[in-house]
Amino acid sequence: MSATPKALTWTGFFDKSGSPALKIQISGPFAKAVEFDAILDTGFTGFICMPLLRALPLGLMLYGTTSVELADGSTSMKLTAKGMATVGEEKKVGVVILEPTANDILIGMAFLRTFQKALFVTQNLVFLVDESRTPDQDIAANDSEEEEDSSDLG
Repeated sequence: MSATPKALTWTGFFDKSGSPALKIQISGPFAKAVEFDAILDTGFTGFICMPLLRALPLGLMLYGTTSVELADGSTSMKLTAKGMATVGEEKKVGVVILEPTANDILIGMAFLRTFQKALFVTQNLVFLVDESRTPDQDIAANDSEEEEDSSDLG
């Protein structure tokens, strides 16, 4: 069985509050994956943080607890679970923080690193680009395409 090639670019969107977001599927080992709109939070160092009540139906396996530092500098103990995130054909397992009082699903820096994606946000576009692509490679590719086009002219 051959591996499915990973997508070089994922396209996200802005949610109703203006935060960059991405459609992802989350699943545990014993339940079908469910699609969610997840906010891309670069201030969150973890993989996924989601409301406990939304996580329960997914059959995530409890993993333990962790201490998290909040934006105000305080710390809090949180339950964690192992979960699988899917975007397109790519699937990765990571630690999901289960938040009893949250409403939003967050994906953080560990999510980007695990999937090896770089985040690019413009005024109205959200892209997650494979880390193997660099701007200089794209410029070189465009330059060589332009040279080929000009050589066809004459």
